[in-house]
Amino acid sequence: MLHRLALISGLILASAIAFDRAALAENVDVPFSGYVPAEVTFSSSTSGTAEAIISPTSTAMPTKYQSLTSATIAVQSSTAATITVSPPRFVSGSTPDPVGTSHVAFLEFGATSARSDVAGGTAPLPAGNTNVQVDMLVERPEPFPPGDYNYVVTLTVTP
Repeated sequence: MLHRLALISGLILASAIAFDRAALAENVDVPFSGYVPAEVTFSSSTSGTAEAIISPTSTAMPTKYQSLTSATIAVQSSTAATITVSPPRFVSGSTPDPVGTSHVAFLEFGATSARSDVAGGTAPLPAGNTNVQVDMLVERPEPFPPGDYNYVVTLTVTP
């Protein structure tokens, strides 16, 4: 019995060696590609406050509404970009802005500044975190009637 087991094991081993083929080794690089978009986030904003200003040429009625305290906002950009400040837009108040009203927004961070009425209101924005200050000025050709007024300034970041 032991003799048969040895004979069968030998035949199996001889067959394995006889039919053993040389192994072929190959490799291949499998490519992957993707796109990482530029990303901008706005966070940590504080609203600004504005006050009515009586013009020296006015009859004790305010014709200007301007920032008393700046609005601040944290901007985080993954790449250098362009930031644009748009003119203040009337949201609500005792009366809408009449024709001929001047709207100007101001943007400032570090040594950089921009005005909505100059060069399209654009400025270069560096990559990383930037704290931006925003101010506004609205000047009407006629006085502001008493009441609460709300304006909004839009910031746009483009690559």
